[in-house]
Amino acid sequence: MGKDRNAVRGLGAAHEQRRRDILDAVFAIVDTEGTEQVSIRRVADAAGVSVGRVQHYFRTKDDLLAEAFTTINSHGTDRVRERLSSEDSAADPRRVLTVVLGELIPRTADDCRLVRVAQAFETYAHTRPQLRERLTQGYDELAALLAHLLHASADPQTGDTEHVPATFRTDAYELLALATGLAGLVVTGNLDARQAHTIATTRLDEVLSARRGTGSQHR
Repeated sequence: MGKDRNAVRGLGAAHEQRRRDILDAVFAIVDTEGTEQVSIRRVADAAGVSVGRVQHYFRTKDDLLAEAFTTINSHGTDRVRERLSSEDSAADPRRVLTVVLGELIPRTADDCRLVRVAQAFETYAHTRPQLRERLTQGYDELAALLAHLLHASADPQTGDTEHVPATFRTDAYELLALATGLAGLVVTGNLDARQAHTIATTRLDEVLSARRGTGSQHR
């Protein structure tokens, strides 16, 4: 029985690896040629599998691109969780803010590749209502997290974690826009990662300094 269970686990791992290989092929095509060049045949060739194998996982091109879109947008969330799990100071909202904003800014060549792919998928999503809605929801959720952390950092004595003043939501979108804009400038080579992180953390400190102790006064 134990041998049979191991075989099943092995088959499951192989299935998941083939699925990842297919999605990696999508990312490679999108990064170098754009979403418009993605096709079942192109992806199969890039992944080194048959067209039938790709269609076993993703029936149509739209299914394939939708799953790739979801995967690339989940990647940043997973990285933030990994970073926070390894941080002794993860419970400190100021530290969490730094980690979240920092993960939006690429540090390595592979990070830059992921940003380029994510940008291409965002452009693709704008003309597809369901994907655009998911993109909007993702940014709203990230801004809500930033607003909550800003409130907790600026006014730690409030004790109210349910109601975040509107000023912090505005600040959250400002920081989100700043970090994503800086990410683009790192990708194009206008800034390096260190410069971008300095700009983001400097603005974060300015926002916290301006809001400190005022959170409970602005609803």
